[in-house]
Amino acid sequence: MVLNKNTLHETLFRMIPTEKVRLQESDGVIRLTPLCEVSTLRGIAKGSKFTTEKLFTDRREEKMLENRDINE
Repeated sequence: MVLNKNTLHETLFRMIPTEKVRLQESDGVIRLTPLCEVSTLRGIAKGSKFTTEKLFTDRREEKMLENRDINE
């Protein structure tokens, strides 16, 4: 499928069935992965404020710091 970037919003909105997506970019390739939210936490995560979103944010920040250290 080839799209004009101006139509990305409406096309992606129709194609992605979830509220949140994981966005990855590597070597010019952009990947969107639909994320399903778990309504209840189980096991050691029960009662925790640590979420998947927080994990992804932390990983993204770590990767940015690693890349900065490599480039210096």
